[in-house]
Amino acid sequence: MAARVMITLNDLAGAGLWPPVFGREAPLELEIGFGWDPFLLEEAARRPDTDFVGLEYDRQRVQAFARKAAARGIPNVRVVHGEALYCLPRLFAPGQLRRTCIHFPDPWHKKRQQKHRLLGPWFLKVLFHHTAPGGSLVVGTDSEAYRDFIAESLGAVQGLDNLGAPAAWADRLPGHPLTKFERLFRSQGKPIFYFHYARGEAFAKAHGLEVEAARAKIPRRITEMPHMVFTEKLGLADFYAGFQPWEWREEEVICKVTEAWLASRGSSLLLEAVLIQEGHDELFYVEISAKDKGTVVRISPLREVERNELLFRFLAGLTKRLQAAFPQATLSYHNLGNYLQSER
Repeated sequence: MAARVMITLNDLAGAGLWPPVFGREAPLELEIGFGWDPFLLEEAARRPDTDFVGLEYDRQRVQAFARKAAARGIPNVRVVHGEALYCLPRLFAPGQLRRTCIHFPDPWHKKRQQKHRLLGPWFLKVLFHHTAPGGSLVVGTDSEAYRDFIAESLGAVQGLDNLGAPAAWADRLPGHPLTKFERLFRSQGKPIFYFHYARGEAFAKAHGLEVEAARAKIPRRITEMPHMVFTEKLGLADFYAGFQPWEWREEEVICKVTEAWLASRGSSLLLEAVLIQEGHDELFYVEISAKDKGTVVRISPLREVERNELLFRFLAGLTKRLQAAFPQATLSYHNLGNYLQSER
């Protein structure tokens, strides 16, 4: 089934715990931005002794890939929807990846867009930190401007070995299967630039502590979802009528409640929420359901969100604001632990 091919951060017991997902221990390879190209699917079918993970920002492409992989019954591939830099340290353990392929990433040609380019020095440090010693990165681009950007970024990272030396890049990689877009670009006479670099012995000493310090700041994963119960049946219709967006900070995290929708009978309210941390936006929804025996507040399953301590901190902050909006309400149950205690 396609659902078995698609993996979320919540499906992993922890970063790097892929053997339980695949049901075996095997070399692990990654493709970032697989898009509509069949490269990842064909590699997984061609090399059954290797496990493959695909990471893609476009949800529709992830779903389409999962359906194709399930239809073909290819067991050694999984795909994840998400941002590459955000997901890398949450999906993989340091030194876990044997190879990563990035084929024709968006070059973001306009100057104001170039901050979105993927292959900057920090991204490369994070990627190679999660790559095994001797493990490699393959990057292909048809953009001369992006070629120069990639070359500059690679040069800024210490401890990498250029497997194509002395040339900085090559127009093709012997033995590397052509992607759909590479065939198209070559048929149009466009130049192709390939980079093939490996993690060398000096990399860990040069950048290991820096990346590990960033990893240490990743919010702790929690297996359950935060929720709480008020003894009273809250007046959600009146609350909705006077709703105004909320925004507050939980240390370095910005918390927002941006929209509200009231059910036709007025017995439940849906809040649109956003967590912003280090430039990453996490959109999710909160359900407030007023029942005869009380009001339940929980994270909605409408959109899956990573289960981590930020959600508990968010819901603790939301609780404080709901208590201010309903001063007579009594909180009868919650699983927020010390996160709520710190809010009082």
